[in-house]
Amino acid sequence: MTLEDHVRAIEAAIQEAADDGFYLDNGESNGIRTLELNHVDDYGAPLNWETLTLPYNPMD
Repeated sequence: MTLEDHVRAIEAAIQEAADDGFYLDNGESNGIRTLELNHVDDYGAPLNWETLTLPYNPMD
């Protein structure tokens, strides 16, 4: 799978969870508005990234 394919799969899973009433937070009960999936090299340096589109989160 490509980076973009992984992003779309993660977005779909997060949307399905939101449809069932489950939402992501930052550990302090604040809704997460942005996530990025990073492709990194063997040294931990980012090569490329994609920003995920997240559903509305009522915890915002």
